[in-house]
Amino acid sequence: MPGPASLQQLLRAASRRSVSPNLIREADSAVREFERLIRVDAGDRISLDGIISAWLPDARERFETGNKQAVFRGMAQLKGVMADVAVTTAVVHPSGDGKTLDGVWVLGSLGLRRIRPGPPIHFWSGQIGPTARGKPRLTLDGTPAEDLDGLILEQFCSDPVPRMKVRQLGTTLCYMLDSEQIGPASAADLYVAEVTPRCMPAYAIEGGPGRCGPSSEIATPVKTLVFDVLLHEDAFPGLEPTLLVYDTALGGTVDMNDPAREVDRLDVAETIEFLGWDTASFRASEVPHYSEIIALVCEKRGWDHRKFRGYRCRAQYPIYGSQFSMSFIPPPSPGE
Repeated sequence: MPGPASLQQLLRAASRRSVSPNLIREADSAVREFERLIRVDAGDRISLDGIISAWLPDARERFETGNKQAVFRGMAQLKGVMADVAVTTAVVHPSGDGKTLDGVWVLGSLGLRRIRPGPPIHFWSGQIGPTARGKPRLTLDGTPAEDLDGLILEQFCSDPVPRMKVRQLGTTLCYMLDSEQIGPASAADLYVAEVTPRCMPAYAIEGGPGRCGPSSEIATPVKTLVFDVLLHEDAFPGLEPTLLVYDTALGGTVDMNDPAREVDRLDVAETIEFLGWDTASFRASEVPHYSEIIALVCEKRGWDHRKFRGYRCRAQYPIYGSQFSMSFIPPPSPGE
């Protein structure tokens, strides 16, 4: 809907074209009521759009995308870095103990670049040695991971593979691009894959977490997030994930089972899409070689790609400082 000023301009033009004065007066009264609605009831036009977006799905999508795009542009300039696409894919398979699930985490950043001189470009960070839950980090071949050795999927990265440097911050390793170049010509594509054995319970545990599932944190301003969870047929059979999106600005990374973090939930328009079965058929238009990357994971781990079902959340301009989580409530064990 045009604003009141544009509508008044239209009425002035109409009055010079022999439009009925009565019709002009009625229209002028309606425009003044519209102006009052914006100024008094809503506060301004942006606020009115926000109110309308809560009721109309189409309006909500346009409203959210426009505002998130504005946030992306501002944060990219403030941080001095940006990426075109962020990829988080969790491939989940039953562990050998029959009680837990193994996870392969494929993390990618496409078009990652510095847009002004100076700021460091953090690609990825991970725990030193064991993870926070005491599980080792392994390469796809099953060997312990040291720094980035064996974790980078070089055949899918930019050619030549961008130089990386590792910096230790407490118990965390930060992996950064070792380059001072700026601008689109310096953009890099990077992928890593790591294995975390027994990272989730396969079944409900008395006194254990009620929810579990993979998450993707937005730590770099990015245009598009592709967040996939690929589940083996014996991992959470028959269950569908719930999308939870959190604001991490105050409390940091979110534990989905912490009731205190419910106040940090963000009401966004993104949803989860079911991709079907067989990873060989999964595609992502924003991610070249996506099927080949997943095929490599299944080949290295000895898993049958036909036995996986997939779920995807695609987010345009995901909010910087947010966390996307796909939540599952583990089923009772077969013996119960």
